[in-house]
Amino acid sequence: MAASLQPLFSAITFLLLIASLIGPSEAAGIVRYWGRGHDEPSSLAEFCRQEFATDVNIAFLEDFGGGRMPELNISHPLPSASDIESCQKHQTKVFISIAGQPSLSSVEDAEEVAAYVWNTYLGGKSSDRPFGKAVLDGVELHIHSGNTTYLDDLARALKGYSNVILAVAAECPIPDPALDTTIRTGVVDQVRVEFFDNPSCQFTPPKDTSLLFRSWDNWSDYPGVHKLYLGIPISPTIAPEGGYIPPNELVYHVLPYLKKSPVYGGIMVFPYLHHEVNFQSMLRSYARAA
Repeated sequence: MAASLQPLFSAITFLLLIASLIGPSEAAGIVRYWGRGHDEPSSLAEFCRQEFATDVNIAFLEDFGGGRMPELNISHPLPSASDIESCQKHQTKVFISIAGQPSLSSVEDAEEVAAYVWNTYLGGKSSDRPFGKAVLDGVELHIHSGNTTYLDDLARALKGYSNVILAVAAECPIPDPALDTTIRTGVVDQVRVEFFDNPSCQFTPPKDTSLLFRSWDNWSDYPGVHKLYLGIPISPTIAPEGGYIPPNELVYHVLPYLKKSPVYGGIMVFPYLHHEVNFQSMLRSYARAA
């Protein structure tokens, strides 16, 4: 009986603790990914109902530039307009995450890709809109390789359209090799840093936060960073080179420190693993408390 009640007690403990740790809702974001996880709900609307988040990235829109428009590559049936609107009605913003190998050849090329994304997924008009009349809230640049020249021009072009929230998923060593110039433009709304698989700037078990906190502080003061997110793996199997933070350590030691930063935006978790019950309980508690 005692063992069967333990998950409930853990969830209640996380809920009470997180409620005391986080501030106003605008400072307590939680970013999730949907589209490529084999263990996640195949319905985006169901994902938003089960796994509350302030921001959900549809992953991924891949490969672009040199006359190529990015192609949608997800593992589930395409979400309908009603799926996306259901998420938005529950105060979850929906992003399209752009990844893969860019090969932009000019400013004009970048502007053409931005126009395509705007017309196909955001507030523009096109005869080919995979999600129908739904208007996504923003774009994430999840670029780690390829020819990253002109990504800053792509960012400026995207932000030139009305009401587009722009995010980037950077790696924790500074400067980020792919996105540094983009971040320094100052047009990026959310910088989501992956503090894992990089031993120089991540949490070291069992309790060493020194490298993580030093990197966080450097990012907090970095030019172009307005909102900063802690990117973490939900399981140690996701990050073979380290960076996984156990839920208790995250709640009791890491988040209280991060919250002191004026640019603290929340956490980003990748990917979805339903069997990680303790972490999932913590995330739900974190989200509900916000």
